[in-house]
Amino acid sequence: MKAMRLRTLPPSNRNPRRRRILRTVQVLPTLMTAGNLMAGLLACAYMIDAGAVLGTPQAGEIESYFTKAAWLIFLGMFLDGLDGRVARMTRSTSAFGAQLDSLADVVTFGVAPALVAKTLFGVTFPDVSSRILFVVCLIYTMGAALRLARYNVESERLSREGTPHVTRVFRGLPSPAAAGVLAALLLLRGEYAAPAVLRWTEWAILLATPVLGLLMISRMPFSHVMNRYFDRERAGPLTVVILLVLLYLVVVHFIETVAGLFVLYALSGPVLTLTHRLFGFPAFVVHEDHDEDEAEDELAADAAEHALDLRGGSEPDPLDDEPQGTGTDLGR
Repeated sequence: MKAMRLRTLPPSNRNPRRRRILRTVQVLPTLMTAGNLMAGLLACAYMIDAGAVLGTPQAGEIESYFTKAAWLIFLGMFLDGLDGRVARMTRSTSAFGAQLDSLADVVTFGVAPALVAKTLFGVTFPDVSSRILFVVCLIYTMGAALRLARYNVESERLSREGTPHVTRVFRGLPSPAAAGVLAALLLLRGEYAAPAVLRWTEWAILLATPVLGLLMISRMPFSHVMNRYFDRERAGPLTVVILLVLLYLVVVHFIETVAGLFVLYALSGPVLTLTHRLFGFPAFVVHEDHDEDEAEDELAADAAEHALDLRGGSEPDPLDDEPQGTGTDLGR
């Protein structure tokens, strides 16, 4: 009987320290997304605490709760923009990260702003029915959830095809921008003690909440500001001047400038749509970035093909002759 001889494996060329560093780097985007989720959850917690002190001697602390919640929404916005960039820089993008990011966005930019608005309305509009106020906030939250779901469909199709793509136009108001409008108006309300300013901002938040929800699920174009106007190919002397002016305004009048920029961005979609219908420009309103339309048409085509396979037959695809972007707009 021959004795068994153990083979000695060659030493591995892989550096275990490098693998540990790589794993640590890949965790960074997830930690930032978790920070975004934590910021949204903490903003909700502050609003629950604010509701608990209504009608008590601690009712004077409510304004501080509103301010903290607004800043936490901005913190979540900062982390939401940072996690994607870090993931691309470290080449650690994944479907898991995209889904986790959307779930965090639903909380921070969908639930938290609506809860902040509902709590504020309970303080500033006590005579309005609570059911009406709930419906107003529900429109906003549902709009954010549908907007994020639609964006996931688009991103999944692009990642499956491996198509290089730079987004220059959003179809529908992005949920972070919608949350930024409410948070900025809330900070503007806390900045001024004049009763007229307080009442103006309170009415603005009441009217903006359902409108923002509808803008998120609309088909209106909203420019990706960084990719369209501030990329390397398009940047010029005028871009530098605009950035310097904005930097000066942010330093001198931070809250007013931020509130004005978010409100102007939310109004840009309706203005661009109206301008195109009246004068026919800008062209990118209808001729650029139809990815979400294409993704929905592709899903409908896949469903029709699957149904035909089940029946064992085949027939021409009716979507081939259908104009792009037709069909229901509910989920867009």
